[in-house]
Amino acid sequence: MLDALDKIISESGVALSDCLVFLPSRRAVRAAEKMFVEKNSGRAIILPRLVALGEGVDDLDEIQDADVFSNMERVVVLAKMLSADANIGNISTALQIARDFVRCQDYLENEGVSSQDINWESLVDEKYAEHFQSKAKLLNILTNVLPKIAGGRMTAAAKRNMDVRAWIPEIEKYPLVVVCGSTASVPATADLMVAVASSKNGRIILPGKIDGRISDFGLNTNPYNAEYKFLSRVGVAPTDVIKIDFGKSGIDFMNYAFGNDTAAYSGDKDLENCHLVCCDTESIEAAAVAEICKSALKKNKTVMVITPDAAGNQRIESAFLDYGLVADFSGAKSGASCAAARAILNLLDSWMESGSGNFDRYYTIANFDLFDTVAQIISENIDFMQPEFDIDSVESGQIWLAIKNLSEFLTRYDIKLSCADARAFIADAAATVAVRDVPNDNAKIVVLGTIEARMQTADVVILTGLNDGMFPARGYENAWLPARVADEIGLPSPDRKVSLMSLDFMNLSCCDEVYWLRSLNSGGTKTLESRFLSRVMARGGNINENAAKKILGNVLARDVVAENPLDSSAPNPIAKWGDVYVTELEKLIHNPYVFYVSHILRLKKNKDWWMGVDARVFGDLVHSVIEHARDFSAPVILAEMDRAAREALHSTNTENLMFRFWHKRFIEIAKLVQDNSELLKKSVPEIGGHVIIDGVRVCARADRVWDGGVMDIKTGDMPTKSQLQDGMMPQLPLEAYMLKSGGFNVKMADPSKTPDMVFMYLKNSKENMYWIAPEDVAGMMDAAIKKTKEVIDMFAVGNAPYEYRKSNGPKYKDFDDLARVDD
Repeated sequence: MLDALDKIISESGVALSDCLVFLPSRRAVRAAEKMFVEKNSGRAIILPRLVALGEGVDDLDEIQDADVFSNMERVVVLAKMLSADANIGNISTALQIARDFVRCQDYLENEGVSSQDINWESLVDEKYAEHFQSKAKLLNILTNVLPKIAGGRMTAAAKRNMDVRAWIPEIEKYPLVVVCGSTASVPATADLMVAVASSKNGRIILPGKIDGRISDFGLNTNPYNAEYKFLSRVGVAPTDVIKIDFGKSGIDFMNYAFGNDTAAYSGDKDLENCHLVCCDTESIEAAAVAEICKSALKKNKTVMVITPDAAGNQRIESAFLDYGLVADFSGAKSGASCAAARAILNLLDSWMESGSGNFDRYYTIANFDLFDTVAQIISENIDFMQPEFDIDSVESGQIWLAIKNLSEFLTRYDIKLSCADARAFIADAAATVAVRDVPNDNAKIVVLGTIEARMQTADVVILTGLNDGMFPARGYENAWLPARVADEIGLPSPDRKVSLMSLDFMNLSCCDEVYWLRSLNSGGTKTLESRFLSRVMARGGNINENAAKKILGNVLARDVVAENPLDSSAPNPIAKWGDVYVTELEKLIHNPYVFYVSHILRLKKNKDWWMGVDARVFGDLVHSVIEHARDFSAPVILAEMDRAAREALHSTNTENLMFRFWHKRFIEIAKLVQDNSELLKKSVPEIGGHVIIDGVRVCARADRVWDGGVMDIKTGDMPTKSQLQDGMMPQLPLEAYMLKSGGFNVKMADPSKTPDMVFMYLKNSKENMYWIAPEDVAGMMDAAIKKTKEVIDMFAVGNAPYEYRKSNGPKYKDFDDLARVDD
């Protein structure tokens, strides 16, 4: 297309600077600028006036300054109106209907249908389904009310169409006007092209090579349907269109394949330039794209990848990261996929799931201004929001602007939102933002959508997603109107998208090296090949399938990792213990591997966010309340435990099942605490101490210590008497030994006396105080010291391996996954 543009301008004899050229997109404008500069290298040039279709005439102030009734404002006011309908009920549901209505109205506008001039109820009468009749009533109401709210302002679609048509009077000012790369599928563009074609200075460069039977061109799915309609308007027969030949390509066979002529084809069916690669899954397809790109770069080739959807784009971007490839992903993506938008939506989702009133609190403080609310939420919560995002990035800035505009319209129309409503409106606003990265002109790989790919070229072209329903994608299905009514008022067939994408497919497939990729499965479901591929194969195209085996082999080979047998021997590092807590010694005694992971490797088991609150949370809560209590009366302890429980459960509902269960336990615990308040008052909570045993500093943080005794608060199982006598549960006996040895800041008045050992046992329905018999305490202390010396000699001195030992205690199984006990 670019070569054709250069040819037309060069042969016209008109200076570049005197030309006006219309192109399909701004990306096409950049490509044309680059082409003109490269073809005129070494000398200064003044470029033609290059215009992306849809851009206005700069010097027409009345066009540029036209007040626009923005789509966002239309959606907001429509959502408010529709929410008053009892059948709709809430504004979040109304929002979806409002967005679809605006889309329908813009579709009518673009196709030149004036919805205000139609009586929708008489058009959609009792012959049609009841839901269509209900929608017709809404159409009548909304199409008559909205213009009054707009107050003479035009919609964005009307403004764009006016901008296109505003160029028509400007045509005669230029010695040469060229429209290049457009198919005239949109009425406003078609009107401009008709005006250009009717001018003696006008030239139209149509994509493809319109050739075949007239009867085929009239079919909605034919690649040349839009071009044929345009040619009919200007009175030109397809056979009169001048062909610009730039060498051998498969376009003639493509025309045959996409036509319906049943006669035998005598031309060349060679499509050796087209390589078909069928992949098992979409992820393998993305990896195959990366593999092809990697190979092309080694040969110093440029690559253009065509993706029909945003999800495919993301998969390819991930595959490129895995392969270490740099690509230009500057094609537009939805703002809803940006990190800033996702982080806000994720936070609101979490608040809704937990029943938190955080949003309402922020919203009220911000005087119901949504933008100020979001700003304050981000200011106070950005460290906890996921995914992480740069608040000052260009893409984030576009999201903030969209939310700012939304907020202004919500205020203007006096709409207040719940957390769920805010989430819906922010998601809708973000989805309207088209975010583009800064183009990476140095990248040899560019990833584009089908429309953006028009008038682009590369050494290698990769078309992905070649499954039916994806490439081609389904056309716009107007949910507001029956198909017969849509046809009656002159709306194009939903098949128009098939027609346009088929022309894109044909043109892109004429590159020197083309790869057609599809996945055989998507989301666990078998896929159907694109009808484009079916056409080519049914017509006998000689497709090259030789490269697929090598490409897929290389992809799958990346997953083949050389066998590296597991070393199942127990770890045996050089011992550097440092301080050791009594709780760690207990792990060492029962399962040395757990001690190795937690004490030597210093690893901690993270909370499983998929798990709710459990016994550990309950135990921590009870310990914390008793530790910080100053008043040990039962009502105070009960109230404080209830408060802490509501906070831990993220619920203010006293009917919460877990809360009711805990509350019942709190009642019994509070009684026991009150009954032992004198002992608790004279003791020191959570006090640290230490003692030296065989050269190792053994530390503890005791629950309670007083002059003469130590206490361990147990919400779970309590050690048995035999475990204490055998030294297998050394925590409390070693704490008693520390107290007797002066290891705590609490000193015993009579150091010769054996300390008391007390368990405050708070297990369900078994709440009680257990005082170890004085005659047993000394023996338990000796057993704990002996067992401690034993494990020190074995591991710290003897460097015994930290083997894994099976145990019934849950705390000794925290690192079973690292120990690979099931392998």
